[in-house]
Amino acid sequence: MNSIRSYIIVTIIVAVLLCIFAGCSTPATEVSQPDKSAITEGVMTTSVDNDSKPTSAVSTVFAPDTPVIYCSFKVSGVTEEDLIKASWYYITGEAVGKDNELLDEIYTSAQGGQEAYYLAFYKHMPAGGWYKGSYKVVLYVNNTEKLTVPFDVK
Repeated sequence: MNSIRSYIIVTIIVAVLLCIFAGCSTPATEVSQPDKSAITEGVMTTSVDNDSKPTSAVSTVFAPDTPVIYCSFKVSGVTEEDLIKASWYYITGEAVGKDNELLDEIYTSAQGGQEAYYLAFYKHMPAGGWYKGSYKVVLYVNNTEKLTVPFDVK
């Protein structure tokens, strides 16, 4: 009987120690910080400078043979831990069966320590040219949608 009692006491002590060291204690309440990240000034263009600002005319309409289309935008309120994503979509137009098709997703880490900065994502012309129709680029910070930039190919 004493050996069973000793076994139970040892088991309880081991279980308590495991909970303490493995994090079974009640966690402290986390206070979530408000999301201060923002993406603004989103435009479409055919070239950008070293600071990702447009160097050619800003447009919402491009030709089917445009070699590269850039989405340039201003980022603020982010840290190095934040992830910025651009999702390029073909919405509708001459391409049969491709409505609302995701064309590409591009990711990058945010630059910390800056008040605000410009960033640009780009997409090269697909083989055979861009389909005529409507497109959009949806911009996210940490998978939270921040801005949608539409454009057309005509």
